[in-house]
Amino acid sequence: MLGHLMTALRRLFPSRWARLEVVGLVLVMAAVPIVEMLVIRLFSDLVIHGPQQLRDGADVTTAVALFLAALAVARLMHHLVRIARVGVFRRRFEQLEATRTASRQSWDWALALELSGVLVSIVQVVAFCVLFLVLDPLVALANVVVVVVVLAVVGRFYSGELHRQQDYVTMGSRPGSTPINDRVGGRIKIAELGALLGSAGMALVLVLVLVRTLGGEIASSDAVVFFLGLRLLYGQVGTYSAGIMRFARAAARTDLVSA
Repeated sequence: MLGHLMTALRRLFPSRWARLEVVGLVLVMAAVPIVEMLVIRLFSDLVIHGPQQLRDGADVTTAVALFLAALAVARLMHHLVRIARVGVFRRRFEQLEATRTASRQSWDWALALELSGVLVSIVQVVAFCVLFLVLDPLVALANVVVVVVVLAVVGRFYSGELHRQQDYVTMGSRPGSTPINDRVGGRIKIAELGALLGSAGMALVLVLVLVRTLGGEIASSDAVVFFLGLRLLYGQVGTYSAGIMRFARAAARTDLVSA
């Protein structure tokens, strides 16, 4: 699966500069939720410790200003990077328009958008795993094991979906072929099953966080970060599951990868 993603990246963006541009865009997109986690951490500290600090006569103006600044940066990054992604793809694909049919260009766009989304999800999952290592190594290790297992299962789902999509391309829409609603419905069900596995994995890790928080091994503010961070992380796993299945559909119609 990862090999297919790298193959698609090289063929859609053949020059080194184009690939660097896409990789840089992916890294910035992946950094957005990490910055948002910083915002959550600042907010948690303000909510938990702020009232007592005010009663003690401490000045919380700097902390509030830092929180608002971090929030503004996070939201600005979120919107600007999505606008920039379209511009990057347009510049690269305009260079190839003369050699590709309109149908091929449409599927190339679909493949590129799904490729960027899947790569962002992968980078974000890795970034969250590193962040959790800073907060609590034991929970981080358990989380890594769960993530690896879930992604491995989703990888098997992807392989099967790619085979099915290639079969759909071969059979076309001739009488007796698989109905369109079954093709779309089957892909969505497989993607949701991957997301469901991610939710089950999140529940397991959250149980461990709760046990360690009640035992005093994890601070309350860090527990809040864990809770929201795990939701974001496994939300990305669900996004990854849906994106990689759509990637399989587009890949089967562009001949960029093979099962």
